[in-house]
Amino acid sequence: MKTAVGAVGAVGAAEQHVIIIVLWKYRLSLYRWRRREDVKIIAVAPPRMLVDESNVDVYYQVEPPIRDHDHCLLMHKVRELCSIFSAKQPKLVVFERSLQRPIAQIRRDMEVDGFKPEQLLHFIQAEETITMRNGLAAISLRQCSLSGTPQPDTWAEAVRNQIGGFPAVVRPLRHHCAHSVGFIRNENEFKNWFRVSSFRNSSVHRNDHYVVQEYVDDGHEFSAVCSSSEGLLGCISAIETHRSVLECIQNQQPYALEYLSANQTRDIFPGLESFCIQVIKSVFPTTYLGLIFIRGYYKDHNEIFFLGFGLEPDSETARNLIALPQSSPWEVLAITAQLGPQPEDTGNLDNNYHCVINFPSAEGVLIHQTNILRRQSNMRVSWKSAESAEMKDSDHLDDNVLQVFLWNPDRSSLLADCSDIMRSTDITIDRNALNERHSLCRKNVAKLTAKELIRSCTTTD
Repeated sequence: MKTAVGAVGAVGAAEQHVIIIVLWKYRLSLYRWRRREDVKIIAVAPPRMLVDESNVDVYYQVEPPIRDHDHCLLMHKVRELCSIFSAKQPKLVVFERSLQRPIAQIRRDMEVDGFKPEQLLHFIQAEETITMRNGLAAISLRQCSLSGTPQPDTWAEAVRNQIGGFPAVVRPLRHHCAHSVGFIRNENEFKNWFRVSSFRNSSVHRNDHYVVQEYVDDGHEFSAVCSSSEGLLGCISAIETHRSVLECIQNQQPYALEYLSANQTRDIFPGLESFCIQVIKSVFPTTYLGLIFIRGYYKDHNEIFFLGFGLEPDSETARNLIALPQSSPWEVLAITAQLGPQPEDTGNLDNNYHCVINFPSAEGVLIHQTNILRRQSNMRVSWKSAESAEMKDSDHLDDNVLQVFLWNPDRSSLLADCSDIMRSTDITIDRNALNERHSLCRKNVAKLTAKELIRSCTTTD
Protein backbone atom coordinates (compact mmCIF):
# COMPACT_ATOMS: atom_id res chain seq x y z
CA MET A 1 0.00 0.00 0.00
CA LYS A 2 2.87 2.39 0.76
CA THR A 3 4.28 1.74 -2.67
CA ALA A 4 0.96 2.63 -4.32
CA VAL A 5 0.65 5.85 -2.34
CA GLY A 6 4.22 6.78 -3.23
CA ALA A 7 3.51 6.20 -6.92
CA VAL A 8 0.44 8.45 -6.81
CA GLY A 9 2.48 11.14 -5.10
CA ALA A 10 5.15 10.90 -7.79
CA VAL A 11 2.56 11.44 -10.52
CA GLY A 12 1.07 14.40 -8.70
CA ALA A 13 4.50 15.92 -8.27
CA ALA A 14 5.30 15.60 -11.98
CA GLU A 15 5.78 18.85 -13.84
CA GLN A 16 2.61 20.00 -15.59
CA HIS A 17 2.83 21.68 -18.98
CA VAL A 18 0.37 24.51 -19.59
CA ILE A 19 -0.40 25.15 -23.26
CA ILE A 20 -2.55 28.15 -24.16
CA ILE A 21 -4.12 27.86 -27.62
CA VAL A 22 -5.33 31.13 -29.17
CA LEU A 23 -7.82 31.09 -32.06
CA TRP A 24 -9.49 33.82 -34.08
CA LYS A 25 -11.01 32.43 -37.31
CA TYR A 26 -9.45 28.97 -37.29
CA ARG A 27 -11.83 26.11 -36.44
CA LEU A 28 -9.79 23.65 -34.39
CA SER A 29 -10.39 19.94 -33.91
CA LEU A 30 -8.26 17.99 -31.43
CA TYR A 31 -10.08 14.67 -31.83
CA ARG A 32 -6.75 12.81 -32.17
CA TRP A 33 -5.15 14.44 -29.16
CA ARG A 34 -4.75 11.95 -26.31
CA ARG A 35 -5.31 13.70 -23.02
CA ARG A 36 -2.39 13.53 -20.61
CA GLU A 37 -2.24 14.20 -16.89
CA ASP A 38 0.93 16.24 -17.28
CA VAL A 39 -0.52 18.56 -19.97
CA LYS A 40 -3.20 21.20 -19.41
CA ILE A 41 -4.80 22.57 -22.59
CA ILE A 42 -6.40 26.03 -22.35
CA ALA A 43 -8.22 27.51 -25.34
CA VAL A 44 -8.96 31.19 -25.83
CA ALA A 45 -11.24 31.75 -28.80
CA PRO A 46 -14.52 33.22 -30.08
CA PRO A 47 -17.61 30.99 -29.93
CA ARG A 48 -17.84 27.98 -32.25
CA MET A 49 -14.12 27.91 -33.03
CA LEU A 50 -13.65 24.56 -31.27
CA VAL A 51 -15.10 21.66 -33.23
CA ASP A 52 -14.84 19.37 -30.19
CA GLU A 53 -14.34 20.69 -26.65
CA SER A 54 -13.84 17.29 -25.00
CA ASN A 55 -10.05 17.35 -25.36
CA VAL A 56 -9.66 20.86 -23.93
CA ASP A 57 -9.32 21.35 -20.15
CA VAL A 58 -10.47 24.99 -20.08
CA TYR A 59 -12.24 26.95 -22.81
CA TYR A 60 -12.40 30.75 -22.43
CA GLN A 61 -14.85 32.24 -24.91
CA VAL A 62 -14.05 35.77 -26.04
CA GLU A 63 -16.45 37.70 -28.26
CA PRO A 64 -14.29 40.23 -30.13
CA PRO A 65 -15.82 43.10 -32.10
CA ILE A 66 -16.25 42.45 -35.84
CA ARG A 67 -13.55 44.94 -36.82
CA ASP A 68 -11.12 44.12 -34.02
CA HIS A 69 -8.14 43.59 -36.30
CA ASP A 70 -5.73 44.14 -33.41
CA HIS A 71 -7.37 41.30 -31.44
CA CYS A 72 -7.44 43.45 -28.31
CA LEU A 73 -9.90 41.32 -26.29
CA LEU A 74 -8.18 38.07 -27.21
CA MET A 75 -4.75 39.42 -26.33
CA HIS A 76 -6.03 40.86 -23.03
CA LYS A 77 -7.26 37.42 -21.96
CA VAL A 78 -4.00 35.77 -23.06
CA ARG A 79 -1.96 38.24 -21.02
CA GLU A 80 -4.13 37.52 -17.99
CA LEU A 81 -3.58 33.77 -18.35
CA CYS A 82 0.17 34.18 -18.87
CA SER A 83 0.29 36.10 -15.60
CA ILE A 84 -1.76 33.48 -13.73
CA PHE A 85 0.36 30.55 -14.95
CA SER A 86 3.71 32.34 -15.04
CA ALA A 87 5.19 29.94 -12.48
CA LYS A 88 4.52 26.99 -14.82
CA GLN A 89 6.15 28.61 -17.88
CA PRO A 90 3.13 28.41 -20.21
CA LYS A 91 3.50 27.86 -23.96
CA LEU A 92 1.48 29.92 -26.46
CA VAL A 93 0.28 28.13 -29.59
CA VAL A 94 -1.47 29.69 -32.60
CA PHE A 95 -2.46 28.22 -35.95
CA GLU A 96 -3.09 31.45 -37.86
CA ARG A 97 -0.51 33.77 -39.37
CA SER A 98 -2.55 36.84 -38.44
CA LEU A 99 -2.04 36.03 -34.74
CA GLN A 100 1.69 35.35 -34.89
CA ARG A 101 2.80 38.96 -34.46
CA PRO A 102 0.59 39.94 -31.46
CA ILE A 103 1.39 36.64 -29.72
CA ALA A 104 5.11 37.21 -30.33
CA GLN A 105 4.74 40.61 -28.66
CA ILE A 106 3.12 38.97 -25.62
CA ARG A 107 5.98 36.47 -25.43
CA ARG A 108 8.47 39.30 -25.24
CA ASP A 109 6.45 41.37 -22.77
CA MET A 110 5.57 38.44 -20.49
CA GLU A 111 8.92 36.59 -20.89
CA VAL A 112 7.28 33.51 -22.40
CA ASP A 113 9.38 31.05 -24.41
CA GLY A 114 8.96 31.11 -28.17
CA PHE A 115 9.35 33.43 -31.12
CA LYS A 116 9.73 37.14 -30.44
CA PRO A 117 8.65 39.87 -32.93
CA GLU A 118 12.08 40.39 -34.46
CA GLN A 119 12.39 36.67 -35.26
CA LEU A 120 9.10 36.68 -37.18
CA LEU A 121 10.62 38.87 -39.91
CA HIS A 122 11.76 35.67 -41.60
CA PHE A 123 8.20 34.50 -42.06
CA ILE A 124 5.82 37.46 -42.30
CA GLN A 125 7.61 40.05 -44.43
CA ALA A 126 8.34 38.92 -47.97
CA GLU A 127 11.28 41.31 -48.36
CA GLU A 128 12.98 39.88 -45.30
CA THR A 129 12.39 36.32 -46.44
CA ILE A 130 14.33 37.08 -49.62
CA THR A 131 17.21 39.05 -48.16
CA MET A 132 17.84 37.42 -44.76
CA ARG A 133 19.42 34.07 -45.53
CA ASN A 134 21.29 33.36 -42.31
CA GLY A 135 24.06 31.52 -44.11
CA LEU A 136 21.68 29.55 -46.37
CA ALA A 137 22.85 31.14 -49.65
CA ALA A 138 25.01 28.12 -50.47
CA ILE A 139 21.97 25.79 -50.55
CA SER A 140 19.45 28.29 -51.95
CA LEU A 141 18.41 28.75 -55.55
CA ARG A 142 20.20 31.67 -57.16
CA GLN A 143 18.04 34.74 -57.59
CA CYS A 144 18.26 38.45 -58.28
CA SER A 145 16.07 41.46 -57.61
CA LEU A 146 15.02 43.90 -60.33
CA SER A 147 13.66 47.33 -59.43
CA GLY A 148 12.11 50.24 -61.25
CA THR A 149 10.36 50.55 -64.59
CA PRO A 150 10.77 47.30 -66.59
CA GLN A 151 13.83 47.42 -68.86
CA PRO A 152 13.78 43.99 -70.52
CA ASP A 153 17.06 44.30 -72.43
CA THR A 154 19.09 45.58 -69.47
CA TRP A 155 17.42 43.19 -67.05
CA ALA A 156 18.06 40.18 -69.30
CA GLU A 157 21.78 40.89 -69.03
CA ALA A 158 21.50 41.16 -65.23
CA VAL A 159 19.77 37.76 -65.13
CA ARG A 160 22.57 36.20 -67.19
CA ASN A 161 25.24 37.64 -64.91
CA GLN A 162 23.60 36.91 -61.54
CA ILE A 163 21.79 33.58 -61.94
CA GLY A 164 23.39 32.18 -65.07
CA GLY A 165 20.61 32.85 -67.56
CA PHE A 166 17.46 30.91 -68.40
CA PRO A 167 15.16 29.05 -67.75
CA ALA A 168 14.01 31.15 -64.83
CA VAL A 169 10.95 32.09 -62.78
CA VAL A 170 9.98 35.76 -62.52
CA ARG A 171 7.37 37.17 -60.16
CA PRO A 172 6.34 40.56 -58.78
CA LEU A 173 7.33 40.96 -55.15
CA ARG A 174 3.90 42.33 -54.24
CA HIS A 175 0.31 41.93 -55.45
CA HIS A 176 1.11 38.69 -57.22
CA CYS A 177 -1.15 35.72 -57.87
CA ALA A 178 -0.54 32.50 -59.77
CA HIS A 179 -1.20 34.21 -63.12
CA SER A 180 1.34 36.97 -62.56
CA VAL A 181 4.24 34.49 -62.23
CA GLY A 182 6.17 33.77 -65.41
CA PHE A 183 8.05 30.58 -66.24
CA ILE A 184 10.58 31.85 -68.74
CA ARG A 185 12.42 29.46 -71.05
CA ASN A 186 14.67 31.88 -72.94
CA GLU A 187 15.66 35.52 -73.24
CA ASN A 188 13.02 36.40 -75.85
CA GLU A 189 10.26 35.07 -73.57
CA PHE A 190 11.70 37.16 -70.74
CA LYS A 191 11.52 40.37 -72.75
CA ASN A 192 8.02 39.64 -74.04
CA TRP A 193 6.74 38.69 -70.57
CA PHE A 194 7.27 42.21 -69.24
CA ARG A 195 5.85 43.86 -72.32
CA VAL A 196 2.74 41.69 -72.50
CA SER A 197 2.11 41.16 -68.78
CA SER A 198 2.52 44.80 -67.83
CA PHE A 199 -0.11 45.71 -70.42
CA ARG A 200 -2.71 43.07 -69.51
CA ASN A 201 -2.12 42.31 -65.88
CA SER A 202 -2.68 45.08 -63.36
CA SER A 203 -1.04 43.08 -60.56
CA VAL A 204 2.19 43.13 -62.57
CA HIS A 205 1.75 46.70 -63.78
CA ARG A 206 1.51 48.06 -60.21
CA ASN A 207 4.88 46.62 -59.25
CA ASP A 208 8.29 48.17 -59.44
CA HIS A 209 10.15 45.30 -57.75
CA TYR A 210 10.55 41.82 -59.25
CA VAL A 211 12.39 38.68 -58.25
CA VAL A 212 13.96 36.34 -60.82
CA GLN A 213 14.93 32.87 -59.60
CA GLU A 214 16.63 30.01 -61.39
CA TYR A 215 14.32 27.23 -62.53
CA VAL A 216 14.94 23.65 -61.40
CA ASP A 217 14.33 20.97 -64.01
CA ASP A 218 13.56 17.41 -62.97
CA GLY A 219 13.17 18.11 -59.27
CA HIS A 220 10.53 17.38 -56.63
CA GLU A 221 8.98 20.35 -54.88
CA PHE A 222 8.69 19.55 -51.19
CA SER A 223 7.50 20.96 -47.88
CA ALA A 224 9.12 19.16 -44.97
CA VAL A 225 7.38 19.14 -41.58
CA CYS A 226 9.99 19.45 -38.82
CA SER A 227 10.52 20.44 -35.22
CA SER A 228 13.74 21.54 -33.58
CA SER A 229 13.47 18.79 -30.95
CA GLU A 230 12.34 15.83 -33.12
CA GLY A 231 13.85 16.77 -36.48
CA LEU A 232 12.00 15.50 -39.55
CA LEU A 233 8.37 14.49 -38.91
CA GLY A 234 7.07 14.10 -42.47
CA CYS A 235 7.18 15.58 -45.95
CA ILE A 236 4.74 16.71 -48.64
CA SER A 237 6.21 16.41 -52.13
CA ALA A 238 5.02 16.81 -55.71
CA ILE A 239 4.96 13.48 -57.51
CA GLU A 240 5.71 14.92 -60.95
CA THR A 241 9.07 16.48 -61.75
CA HIS A 242 8.73 17.75 -65.33
CA ARG A 243 6.49 20.68 -64.38
CA SER A 244 5.97 22.70 -61.24
CA VAL A 245 2.77 22.79 -59.21
CA LEU A 246 2.27 26.46 -60.06
CA GLU A 247 2.54 25.70 -63.78
CA CYS A 248 -0.20 23.06 -63.40
CA ILE A 249 -2.40 25.58 -61.59
CA GLN A 250 -1.85 28.18 -64.30
CA ASN A 251 -2.77 25.72 -67.06
CA GLN A 252 -5.62 23.98 -65.14
CA GLN A 253 -3.82 20.64 -65.37
CA PRO A 254 -4.25 17.96 -62.66
CA TYR A 255 -1.30 17.26 -60.39
CA ALA A 256 -0.59 15.04 -57.39
CA LEU A 257 1.01 15.59 -53.98
CA GLU A 258 2.04 12.82 -51.60
CA TYR A 259 2.63 12.84 -47.87
CA LEU A 260 5.49 10.71 -46.54
CA SER A 261 6.24 9.83 -42.94
CA ALA A 262 9.72 10.43 -41.57
CA ASN A 263 10.82 6.84 -42.30
CA GLN A 264 9.30 6.91 -45.79
CA THR A 265 11.04 10.22 -46.51
CA ARG A 266 14.40 8.75 -45.48
CA ASP A 267 13.91 5.88 -47.93
CA ILE A 268 12.64 7.89 -50.90
CA PHE A 269 14.55 11.17 -50.44
CA PRO A 270 17.91 10.28 -48.84
CA GLY A 271 19.75 13.31 -47.53
CA LEU A 272 16.63 15.41 -47.02
CA GLU A 273 16.59 14.93 -43.25
CA SER A 274 20.16 16.18 -42.79
CA PHE A 275 19.35 19.10 -45.10
CA CYS A 276 16.39 20.09 -42.90
CA ILE A 277 18.48 19.81 -39.73
CA GLN A 278 21.04 22.13 -41.32
CA VAL A 279 18.33 24.70 -42.09
CA ILE A 280 16.88 24.48 -38.57
CA LYS A 281 20.29 25.01 -36.94
CA SER A 282 21.03 27.95 -39.26
CA VAL A 283 17.78 29.84 -38.71
CA PHE A 284 15.94 28.83 -35.55
CA PRO A 285 16.98 29.46 -31.95
CA THR A 286 17.55 26.36 -29.86
CA THR A 287 14.70 27.40 -27.53
CA TYR A 288 12.07 27.25 -30.30
CA LEU A 289 9.76 24.24 -29.89
CA GLY A 290 7.10 24.78 -32.56
CA LEU A 291 6.70 23.22 -35.98
CA ILE A 292 8.73 24.33 -38.98
CA PHE A 293 7.67 23.90 -42.62
CA ILE A 294 10.74 23.96 -44.89
CA ARG A 295 10.12 24.37 -48.63
CA GLY A 296 12.56 23.44 -51.36
CA TYR A 297 13.46 21.36 -54.42
CA TYR A 298 14.95 17.87 -54.30
CA LYS A 299 16.87 16.42 -57.26
CA ASP A 300 19.14 13.94 -55.47
CA HIS A 301 21.00 13.73 -52.16
CA ASN A 302 23.67 16.12 -53.45
CA GLU A 303 21.27 18.64 -55.02
CA ILE A 304 18.70 19.89 -52.54
CA PHE A 305 17.72 23.55 -52.77
CA PHE A 306 16.17 25.76 -50.12
CA LEU A 307 13.18 27.94 -51.03
CA GLY A 308 11.73 29.20 -47.75
CA PHE A 309 10.01 28.26 -44.52
CA GLY A 310 6.89 28.94 -42.51
CA LEU A 311 5.26 28.25 -39.17
CA GLU A 312 2.05 26.69 -40.52
CA PRO A 313 0.88 24.80 -43.64
CA ASP A 314 0.38 27.08 -46.60
CA SER A 315 -2.94 25.55 -47.70
CA GLU A 316 -5.98 23.61 -46.58
CA THR A 317 -4.89 20.86 -48.98
CA ALA A 318 -1.65 20.42 -47.05
CA ARG A 319 -3.53 20.30 -43.73
CA ASN A 320 -5.88 17.61 -45.03
CA LEU A 321 -3.03 15.59 -46.49
CA ILE A 322 -1.07 15.60 -43.23
CA ALA A 323 -4.20 14.48 -41.37
CA LEU A 324 -4.92 11.62 -43.79
CA PRO A 325 -2.66 9.02 -42.07
CA GLN A 326 -4.05 7.46 -38.89
CA SER A 327 -1.45 9.25 -36.78
CA SER A 328 -1.60 12.97 -35.97
CA PRO A 329 -2.80 16.06 -37.86
CA TRP A 330 -0.54 19.06 -37.83
CA GLU A 331 -2.35 20.76 -34.95
CA VAL A 332 -1.60 17.80 -32.67
CA LEU A 333 2.00 17.73 -33.93
CA ALA A 334 2.30 21.44 -33.08
CA ILE A 335 1.09 20.86 -29.52
CA THR A 336 3.29 17.80 -29.01
CA ALA A 337 6.32 19.74 -30.27
CA GLN A 338 5.90 22.16 -27.35
CA LEU A 339 6.60 19.29 -24.94
CA GLY A 340 10.09 18.58 -26.24
CA PRO A 341 11.39 15.14 -27.33
CA GLN A 342 8.77 12.42 -26.98
CA PRO A 343 9.05 8.60 -27.16
CA GLU A 344 7.89 7.15 -30.46
CA ASP A 345 4.31 5.87 -30.42
CA THR A 346 4.88 2.48 -32.07
CA GLY A 347 1.25 1.48 -31.55
CA ASN A 348 -0.04 4.26 -33.80
CA LEU A 349 2.07 3.82 -36.92
CA ASP A 350 0.48 3.99 -40.36
CA ASN A 351 2.43 2.08 -43.03
CA ASN A 352 0.33 3.36 -45.93
CA TYR A 353 1.52 5.83 -48.54
CA HIS A 354 -0.85 8.78 -49.05
CA CYS A 355 -1.47 11.24 -51.86
CA VAL A 356 -4.02 13.74 -53.15
CA ILE A 357 -4.83 14.57 -56.77
CA ASN A 358 -5.93 18.16 -57.40
CA PHE A 359 -7.99 19.13 -60.43
CA PRO A 360 -7.68 22.95 -60.59
CA SER A 361 -10.84 24.92 -61.24
CA ALA A 362 -11.31 26.71 -64.56
CA GLU A 363 -13.50 29.68 -65.32
CA GLY A 364 -16.94 28.50 -66.33
CA VAL A 365 -19.87 26.42 -65.09
CA LEU A 366 -19.51 22.83 -63.91
CA ILE A 367 -21.89 20.67 -65.95
CA HIS A 368 -21.59 17.28 -64.25
CA GLN A 369 -19.81 15.67 -61.30
CA THR A 370 -18.54 12.57 -63.05
CA ASN A 371 -18.13 9.24 -61.28
CA ILE A 372 -14.57 8.31 -60.26
CA LEU A 373 -14.18 4.54 -60.55
CA ARG A 374 -12.56 2.72 -57.67
CA ARG A 375 -9.00 1.55 -58.04
CA GLN A 376 -6.82 -0.86 -56.12
CA SER A 377 -5.89 1.88 -53.65
CA ASN A 378 -8.28 3.12 -51.00
CA MET A 379 -9.91 6.30 -52.18
CA ARG A 380 -11.90 9.31 -50.99
CA VAL A 381 -13.44 11.69 -53.53
CA SER A 382 -14.27 15.30 -52.68
CA TRP A 383 -16.04 17.56 -55.17
CA LYS A 384 -15.28 21.19 -54.35
CA SER A 385 -17.80 22.70 -56.73
CA ALA A 386 -21.52 21.95 -57.15
CA GLU A 387 -23.11 21.21 -60.51
CA SER A 388 -24.17 24.40 -62.31
CA ALA A 389 -21.90 26.43 -59.99
CA GLU A 390 -19.79 29.20 -61.49
CA MET A 391 -16.04 28.85 -61.04
CA LYS A 392 -13.01 31.06 -61.40
CA ASP A 393 -9.56 30.16 -62.70
CA SER A 394 -7.50 28.53 -60.00
CA ASP A 395 -4.63 30.53 -58.53
CA HIS A 396 -3.88 28.51 -55.38
CA LEU A 397 -3.54 24.92 -54.17
CA ASP A 398 -7.02 25.11 -52.66
CA ASP A 399 -8.81 26.35 -55.80
CA ASN A 400 -9.97 22.97 -57.11
CA VAL A 401 -13.08 21.54 -58.70
CA LEU A 402 -12.20 18.02 -57.50
CA GLN A 403 -9.81 16.35 -55.05
CA VAL A 404 -9.13 12.61 -54.90
CA PHE A 405 -7.32 11.23 -51.84
CA LEU A 406 -5.58 7.85 -52.18
CA TRP A 407 -3.71 5.59 -49.77
CA ASN A 408 -2.06 2.21 -50.24
CA PRO A 409 0.71 0.22 -48.48
CA ASP A 410 2.27 -0.39 -51.92
CA ARG A 411 3.67 2.87 -53.30
CA SER A 412 4.00 1.51 -56.85
CA SER A 413 0.29 0.68 -56.96
CA LEU A 414 -0.54 4.07 -55.48
CA LEU A 415 1.43 5.92 -58.14
CA ALA A 416 -0.11 3.78 -60.90
CA ASP A 417 -3.63 4.53 -59.66
CA CYS A 418 -2.75 8.20 -59.35
CA SER A 419 -1.47 8.37 -62.92
CA ASP A 420 -4.53 6.51 -64.26
CA ILE A 421 -6.99 8.85 -62.53
CA MET A 422 -5.25 11.96 -63.86
CA ARG A 423 -5.11 10.53 -67.36
CA SER A 424 -8.67 9.21 -67.61
CA THR A 425 -10.80 11.72 -65.67
CA ASP A 426 -12.70 14.23 -67.79
CA ILE A 427 -14.59 17.04 -66.06
CA THR A 428 -17.13 18.64 -68.38
CA ILE A 429 -17.65 22.36 -67.99
CA ASP A 430 -19.05 25.28 -69.95
CA ARG A 431 -16.06 27.54 -70.19
CA ASN A 432 -15.91 31.25 -70.98
CA ALA A 433 -13.32 31.58 -73.72
CA LEU A 434 -11.61 34.89 -73.01
CA ASN A 435 -9.21 36.48 -75.42
CA GLU A 436 -5.66 35.40 -74.62
CA ARG A 437 -6.92 33.89 -71.39
CA HIS A 438 -3.65 32.13 -70.58
CA SER A 439 -2.03 35.38 -69.43
CA LEU A 440 -5.09 36.76 -67.64
CA CYS A 441 -5.19 37.49 -63.92
CA ARG A 442 -8.55 36.66 -62.36
CA LYS A 443 -8.67 40.16 -60.85
CA ASN A 444 -9.10 41.60 -64.38
CA VAL A 445 -11.94 39.32 -65.54
CA ALA A 446 -14.61 41.93 -64.89
CA LYS A 447 -12.85 44.43 -67.18
CA LEU A 448 -13.19 42.20 -70.28
CA THR A 449 -16.39 41.88 -72.30
CA ALA A 450 -15.47 39.64 -75.24
CA LYS A 451 -16.80 36.23 -74.16
CA GLU A 452 -17.84 33.09 -75.95
CA LEU A 453 -19.59 30.18 -74.25
CA ILE A 454 -18.20 26.82 -75.33
CA ARG A 455 -18.25 23.22 -74.14
CA SER A 456 -14.84 22.08 -72.92
CA CYS A 457 -13.17 19.45 -70.74
CA THR A 458 -10.24 19.57 -68.36
CA THR A 459 -7.78 16.83 -69.25
CA THR A 460 -4.07 16.21 -68.98
CA ASP A 461 -3.56 17.09 -72.67
